[in-house]
Amino acid sequence: MWWGVLSLLSWVPLQAALLNMETITVEEGATLTLNCATSPAKNASLQWLAPSGFTIFFNQHPALKGSKYQLLHHSATQLSIRMPNVTLQDEGVYKCLQYGSHVRTKHVKVIVLVTPFRPTVEALVVRRQNGDKHVVLKCSTERSKPPPQVTWLLGSGLEVYGGLHHEFEADGKTCNTTSTLVVHTYGRNSTVHCVIRHKGLEGRRLVAPFGFEDLVADQETASDAPEQSPLSSQAPQEPTSMVSMMENSSIQETDKKEKKHATQDPDLTTEASARYIGLERRKSGILLLTLVSFLIFILFIIVQLFIMKLRKAHVIWKKESEISEQTLESYRSRSNNEETSSSQENSSQSKSRHCMNYITRLYSGAKTKRKEKAQHWKLEGKHSRVPESIV
Repeated sequence: MWWGVLSLLSWVPLQAALLNMETITVEEGATLTLNCATSPAKNASLQWLAPSGFTIFFNQHPALKGSKYQLLHHSATQLSIRMPNVTLQDEGVYKCLQYGSHVRTKHVKVIVLVTPFRPTVEALVVRRQNGDKHVVLKCSTERSKPPPQVTWLLGSGLEVYGGLHHEFEADGKTCNTTSTLVVHTYGRNSTVHCVIRHKGLEGRRLVAPFGFEDLVADQETASDAPEQSPLSSQAPQEPTSMVSMMENSSIQETDKKEKKHATQDPDLTTEASARYIGLERRKSGILLLTLVSFLIFILFIIVQLFIMKLRKAHVIWKKESEISEQTLESYRSRSNNEETSSSQENSSQSKSRHCMNYITRLYSGAKTKRKEKAQHWKLEGKHSRVPESIV
């Protein structure tokens, strides 16, 4: 359920952006023109953003001086800019923002094409131990984006596909393409053309022909060489062309190269190759979609685990706060009880001390009175005795 909701939420804004997106295809080195036209609005402003999010122009004001972006036209409803000498780094999605009562966004996807160089054709003669031989033709072209379409045009007018191999460069965008074709039989006047098609060529083709005349001549000279000198089989002759040089190379290396390159039969039709290319693209698209879905699912699991940890930490903190409050209340009640008991004890001790002081005072007063009475009695006795002695 969560997976379906998440997929729906991510798919809706993507579809909305795709519906409001314009695509511009430009060849490398050409001039790119970006035009943003909107409906008139009061106090509206227009802004162009680069794929990196950097501001190119805000109304007629450039973001940086000396930038490669140039202002073509500015008005209340239009902002047009251009960029000469486009490179692969300029490829991406550009945004035009209109600020008015609400913000409107226009997306422009720029695709930069790199046309391939003129192809070159090489030939390699492969001889087997059983005496059979065939020719491997290799057509190479460098630096193209996207990968070009390479076919072989035979002398009979039949156009076939060969084994195709793409090797991408360090930037991951441009590639070098190689196509191989195996020829088992050929004549002296036979000719094969390597044909390159690409989007940047706009319907034109790059063609590199290869004739078998030099190949047949080299083979004839090589076959006549052992009759002229018995040592010619041990020491190879000086090659007269690139083809004879490849022919005198080791047979083991040619066998290894033949195993690495995937070759097709000349009878293979264009329709079958087109189906194969379509199937490969479909597989790659399914694989990419599966990978993106898996990454989104992993991200969802991580978010759920993080939320669970936050909830657990909140429960523990709440329990600890309740325990601390209870401990504080019990400590306060205990301290109050101790204060009341200490005050009662102090009051009782003060009362007992007051009573003892009062008793000691009474006792001391009674004692002093007794002493005074005793002294008085002594004095009275002396006075009474005196008159008797006198008498």
